[in-house]
Amino acid sequence: MVYSFLRDESSPAAVRRIADEQLERALGELSEAERGIDRGVHSVRKRLKKLRGLLRLLEGAMGREAFAEENACFRDAGRLLAGPRRAAASLAALEALHHEYPGVLLGESRALLRAALNAERDRALELLREEDRTVRAAELLAGARARLPAWPIRHAGWATLSSGFRTTYGRGRRAFRQAGHEPTTEQLHEWRKHAKYHWYHVRLLSSIWPGPMAALSETLETLTEELGTEHDLDDLRLTLLERAPPDELRGATAHVLELIQTRRQTLRQLAIARGQQVFAERPSAITTRFRAYFSAWLSEPGIGSRRAGGADDSDA
Repeated sequence: MVYSFLRDESSPAAVRRIADEQLERALGELSEAERGIDRGVHSVRKRLKKLRGLLRLLEGAMGREAFAEENACFRDAGRLLAGPRRAAASLAALEALHHEYPGVLLGESRALLRAALNAERDRALELLREEDRTVRAAELLAGARARLPAWPIRHAGWATLSSGFRTTYGRGRRAFRQAGHEPTTEQLHEWRKHAKYHWYHVRLLSSIWPGPMAALSETLETLTEELGTEHDLDDLRLTLLERAPPDELRGATAHVLELIQTRRQTLRQLAIARGQQVFAERPSAITTRFRAYFSAWLSEPGIGSRRAGGADDSDA
């Protein structure tokens, strides 16, 4: 399974192959979710984000109605599976704080905080089971897979991708500028959403110039992880503030809240600095540059090598 375009297939064929592979894996993971529902749901949600990233690349070539239908399908399936996400993210944020500031949260305080967050995650997972949300999500994705052969992709070659690539990058650049002027959690989250779609586009185009694309992909991955951790830390902050802590956790909770604010500020500064590199170009300039890369790639010899330079389908 390769989450990238390959040189010996047309752009519409590549789109359908990539979407079908992601949908097949997601449906398989949903059918086995009861054996490991937490891990299975997390993996499926990542595949849904990849599918929505692929759709964004087709935004100008697919037609408004078909794009809206499939985007809503993948969005709604993701929302069905979103229940345990906040508690799991808060747990991960607590562990990230522990690793960033070793020796600060030790022993009973950390164990009690972890136990409270684990209990919240378990309640969300139980609700997922009781409401058959994995079954409902699977039905949505099976419908999308059945519609896949009829996706109305209007163009071929770079023309299939150029409008969606430019639009997504432009949204990311505008969101970056807005976050730089007003670095609220909401603005940073909006920026992360568009930066992640741009990351998926770079991954999908990884074969056109493997070395530089790998470097850019790594930078975008780091950027989206920094923004994601900042958001998860805010979720942890809200979780801790939503209910009064028991007496034995008051001191630890207050200390965690202080560490959260310190770490969030650092992550914001790192992300803004990285964004100045990633979103330096105008949308027209980067689109022209990638069009040249794509054209040069198609003209290279060795067209029969399907997987040369292709990005593997990791769970990121």
